[in-house]
Formats: sequence, C-alpha cells, structure tokens
Amino acid sequence: MRSLLTLCLLFLLTACQSDPALDLAQLEAQARGGEPQAIQQLVGLLQSTEAGLSDRVYATLLELGASAAPALLARIESDDTQQREYIVAALGTLKVSEAIPAIRKLLASPPLQRRYVAAWALGEIGDPQGIDPLLAALADDNAEVRRYATRALIKFNKAAVLPLIGHLETAQGESAASAIRALGDITDPRALEILLAHAQGPLRAEAFLALGKLRDARAESVLIAGLADDDSQARMNAAMALGPLGGPAAAAALQKHLEDEVHVVREWSARSLEMVTGQPVLYRNSKGEYVRPYTVYH
Repeated sequence: MRSLLTLCLLFLLTACQSDPALDLAQLEAQARGGEPQAIQQLVGLLQSTEAGLSDRVYATLLELGASAAPALLARIESDDTQQREYIVAALGTLKVSEAIPAIRKLLASPPLQRRYVAAWALGEIGDPQGIDPLLAALADDNAEVRRYATRALIKFNKAAVLPLIGHLETAQGESAASAIRALGDITDPRALEILLAHAQGPLRAEAFLALGKLRDARAESVLIAGLADDDSQARMNAAMALGPLGGPAAAAALQKHLEDEVHVVREWSARSLEMVTGQPVLYRNSKGEYVRPYTVYH
C-alpha cells in the first residue's frame, strides 16, 4: 500500500513539474488559430509569477484582439490581483464596451489595489457609459484614482463637457477641483459660465487656471481681480492665466504685480506680461536681482 502511495505522489510531482515546461509558443499558435481553450489558458497565465511571462501573454492577448474578449470577460472578477489588472487593462486597450459594468464595479470597490487601472480603462474604451462612473470616481479617497479618472474624462473630450458641468453644480472639494481641471484641459467654451462661477469661491485658484486654458477674453476682468487675492496661490494662477488671453487692462494689472511680496507671483506676472506685450520684462527674483523670467512656453 505504501508503495502505491509513493508511486501516486511521484506521478503528481511529475505532473506539476510539467506545467512550467508548457510549450508557450505552441499555445500562442493555437490561440492565434482561434482555439477558445488555448485563449482561456493564456488568460490563466496572466497570474504567473515567472519573470516576463505575464507580460508576454498580455501582449499576445492584445494581438488576438476581439477574439480574446470573451475569455477576458469571463475572468474579470478574478481573485488574483495581478490577473485582474492585466485583464482590465487588456479590455480597456481593446475597447470592449461589454466590460464597462464589471469595470465600473471594480472602480467603486475601495478594498481593491490599483483601482486607477479601471479608471484608465474606461477612458480607453471611450463609451459614454463610462462617464458617470468616472464622475463618481472624482470624489474617491484615493488620489491616484481621482487623477486617472480626471485624465479619462479629458480623453472623452467634448462628450464629457455637459456631464462635467452638471457635476460641478453640486460637487465640492477634490471632486469639484478635479472636474474644473478636466474642463480646463478640454477647453470647450461651454464651460466658461460654470468656471466663472467657481472663480468666486473656494476653488478659485483651480478655476483661474482653467479659465486661462479656455483663452476667452470674457474672463479677463475676473482674472485681473484675482491678482489682488489674499491667497498667493490664487494670485499666481491668475497671473499665469492672463498670459494667453490678456489685453491692455491685463498688462497694466500685471505690471503692478511685478513687485508682489511672493516670488512666484512676481515671476508669473513678468512671464505673462511678456506674452501680452511681446516685450521683454524684468522682475525681482528671490535673490533680489532683476532678471527676465525663463521661458516655459514653446
């Protein structure tokens, strides 16, 4: 009896040791030939800890394209963190809209690590169904999730403008700040009114930057008033924003702030004044020397 058990154990050990020797090239060839079981096996290998294996398999699955989607979708709620991240990233890259409900669920599950991959994937898929979960993610406690959700909404471009404006009607704190940043980067004139409204509130510094990106002259007076703000960050952002859209009134205001008590406000006032007038401007740097600001625009 003992001999039989020993033989069984040897058989099991031999079988286990044969897995690493799997002919990956052959498996990839079968998957490229459209064999569903081979594709499923490749998806399973995404959780491998062998150096470079999961990356190679991931690249192969992307190469397979739409034919890999069913196997990826079937494992999207895997308990293996690594496998789940690869799957979400692959579905995002392949723009599989059917994955949105599952990705939305993952994005809203705080215990999961690296949830920002889900936000990124929704942006890559580009289906409008992804906008609402991304707006919700702007209020996430995780800064990386908020950052990637903002970038994803920017990727939606014009399609995200009205949802972002609606979101800003009630959003507060980091959620509202992220929405303002997104609207600034999308640069749609429809955002002007809501950004002007926020230019009077606690998020005025963010609103100033966004207004500068819109380059709408109707924001000039608000930004000029921002140069006199008690908060130095707000003053700096107002000075920064006036460069791309300012006129003679902005030039006069910027000239006065070349002697602001805060160095970066002086520097940005000089830089924007150069943009508005087209003439070189000197400002007093942190060493008390009068110099031109270095160029950050190209």
